[in-house]
Amino acid sequence: MNAGSSSDGAAAAMKPARSALSHAFEKVWAAIPKHGQKIPDKADFRPERFVRFLPDMYLVELHDVPGKRLPIRLAGNNIRDHLGVDLKGVNYADFVPPERQAMAGASMPKLFEPTACGRWVRKDILHKDGYREMIEMTQLPLLEAKTGTRLVLGLIEGFGEELHGEGEFRFLDREAEVFFELA
Repeated sequence: MNAGSSSDGAAAAMKPARSALSHAFEKVWAAIPKHGQKIPDKADFRPERFVRFLPDMYLVELHDVPGKRLPIRLAGNNIRDHLGVDLKGVNYADFVPPERQAMAGASMPKLFEPTACGRWVRKDILHKDGYREMIEMTQLPLLEAKTGTRLVLGLIEGFGEELHGEGEFRFLDREAEVFFELA
């Protein structure tokens, strides 16, 4: 599978480069035992392998029901500090503009298709104080084999030095989305 964009042909032609940190995150993910499968089981996930990334990592469940599609299982302390809210148990869709909530995460199932892949996204966050910052997210698939639950393990990059989190923010439309082959 070639890396491509789900947005349009122009975006695919100007594919943004993933950061060295994004590639390092994928490399650590690739070292999780897969036992002959394409996607690792969450039972084999070891946080100590991801120490470098933990403050900026998150784990989201992926369901097919739009209103309940993306409950957040956990988010690192850097994410919590920058957004000003503990995201555990909250639905990701609650943080996108109302007119886009039904489509929030709609492209994520591609991570689990027969040819498993990763996803890289660039988008803006708009904070309550009006501050706008661009973040990049690298997302990789995990399965909870015991329950069949699809999970998305993610890394956020791009938070600035200043904290603008007051618990109220919105994820705005994505600027770029690229699906990529996994290592």
